[in-house]
Amino acid sequence: MSNESVVRLLHLSWEEVQRLAEKVAEKVRASGFRPDVVVAISRGGFDPARILCDQLAIQRLASLQVEYYTGVDQRRGAPEIIFPLNSDVPELKVLVVDDISDSGHSLKASKDHVLERGASEVRVATLHVKPWSNFRPHYYAEEVEAWVVYPWEPWETLRWMAERFRGEGLDPTEVRRRLIKNGFDPDLVERLF
Repeated sequence: MSNESVVRLLHLSWEEVQRLAEKVAEKVRASGFRPDVVVAISRGGFDPARILCDQLAIQRLASLQVEYYTGVDQRRGAPEIIFPLNSDVPELKVLVVDDISDSGHSLKASKDHVLERGASEVRVATLHVKPWSNFRPHYYAEEVEAWVVYPWEPWETLRWMAERFRGEGLDPTEVRRRLIKNGFDPDLVERLF
């Protein structure tokens, strides 16, 4: 039996993201909530937010940026809004969008930030939610326990994982092998090195 740790990763394609966003959009429509503006939580929420704008026929898209994660399943003590909401939202209904609710702390901080800016109502949507999240979005497509590798971030996750394996003292050949074993495209792994 091997003693090597394998991180549970879920690699998604753009088609899978589109399908997940369609599920979320249907839940938003079914709830009767009609947002005036969508706010993307940068960076992971940009793509899902734009897709949801398309599916819900919403023209207004704003953003804010929160920093919390420093690596795969590694985070700071608390989320920090480093770029505040870039739009005026007094008396508007807002749908805040991110890719996933892991701990839920970033989503809670973002929702509170938008409410402080005067929104009349704020609801939150994500593609995924982790079962242990402290904050459940109003809308989400699926619950997942794995670390999700979205199609807009393969390099970022690949670099984080490579650094993690190097930190375990592995040589470059073993790092490559582990990355491929964790589902990364072999050509992408070779380009990293």
